[in-house]
Amino acid sequence: MTSSTSVLAALAIILIDLLGRAGLDKVLALAGGPDRVALWAQLQSVVELVSTVAIVGVLQGLTVLVAQAGDPRAERGLLREALKLGLATSLAVALAAPLLAAWLTQEKIGLALFVLAALAGLFTVVPATLNAYWLGKHMQRRMLGLALLSSAVLLMIAAGAGLGLPLRELMLMQCLALLLFAGATWRYLRKLAQEDGSREGDKEHFRKLASFVPVGLAIGIMSPVSMLVVRGLLSGMLSWNEVGLLQALWRSAEWVTATAAGVMTLVFLPRLSASHGSAQFNRELARAGMIVLAASACLLLLIYFNQRAMLATLYDARFAVSDEAAALVMLGSLVRVASWLFLFGLYAASRTRLIVVGEVLSLPLFALLLWLFADGMTLERASLLYLASYIVYLGFNAAALHWPLRNSGRKSTER
Repeated sequence: MTSSTSVLAALAIILIDLLGRAGLDKVLALAGGPDRVALWAQLQSVVELVSTVAIVGVLQGLTVLVAQAGDPRAERGLLREALKLGLATSLAVALAAPLLAAWLTQEKIGLALFVLAALAGLFTVVPATLNAYWLGKHMQRRMLGLALLSSAVLLMIAAGAGLGLPLRELMLMQCLALLLFAGATWRYLRKLAQEDGSREGDKEHFRKLASFVPVGLAIGIMSPVSMLVVRGLLSGMLSWNEVGLLQALWRSAEWVTATAAGVMTLVFLPRLSASHGSAQFNRELARAGMIVLAASACLLLLIYFNQRAMLATLYDARFAVSDEAAALVMLGSLVRVASWLFLFGLYAASRTRLIVVGEVLSLPLFALLLWLFADGMTLERASLLYLASYIVYLGFNAAALHWPLRNSGRKSTER
């Protein structure tokens, strides 16, 4: 099981990532204001679009299956297949992502920049594969080194932004740094995956990992594309300046939501995966709920009461929103965290089809609601629709996990 030292390492990984992102956002805000923050977020949505199809699909499956394997040869076989399948999935998305993103951004950003963003996303998959493998083996302390290297990339980009470099040069810096990072990790992965030289069971490993591909395509495509659509819609209904304000509000809540997601991924997903099918599964799920939800509620409330000071600190005094918009985003973020609790239960149970169906009811539903209620759009209305979409998502995930569990319990009783 995960040791207390590994839990501390997991928290350090989350904090390093958040500090790196916050530092970059701060420099972007000072250098170019809300518009620059929003446009950089659009580029990073493409990075996420390409990488996330592997990270939340095949690589999440790698973590689950390695946690359940218990055989070093099987673990290395899973690693080999996950690396190939993850890169292939991301490459397929990378070929189409730049054109789609350029169209959704209404040519505010050139196609060449989105091509660079797609390449950055592809390079990200290689170290992410090693991360997923180590996570399945409860090696969070080793993951800390990769997190430090990733933060160094963000700090380098922040330094470039502080020097006034345009977006094109910043994206080139990101691509080159990630290419070097991926190259070094690739050599280590190839050596690790070929230690025993055995290929026995690789077809079965491929089959199991392939069942997670639809999840990766659903979440990895729909979430980033939905955010591209959301920002594009709001830029037309409001302005890029107001999109930047809402992005800043989401980013402030991300200090809590990203921490919650990180704890559930780095601490509870391996535990849930290893305990699935036993009574311990429900206890782990309840423990995750008590720890993560209680802490998230307290921290989001703290952010709400100090949102003006926090936005001014993370960005500058130009970033200010109403109390109503802030309250709705914080409440929506708490509901989002609650929905993830059941989502990770579904991952551990390998209920990939239900995960795919549920994904439509999160950010894609939010984008649809914005389009349906476009007339008279305000930041407050957008925040309310954000909350509404995640209430629906929470309800679906809870039902999707609870219903099969209840039915399986009935079947065992009948026997």
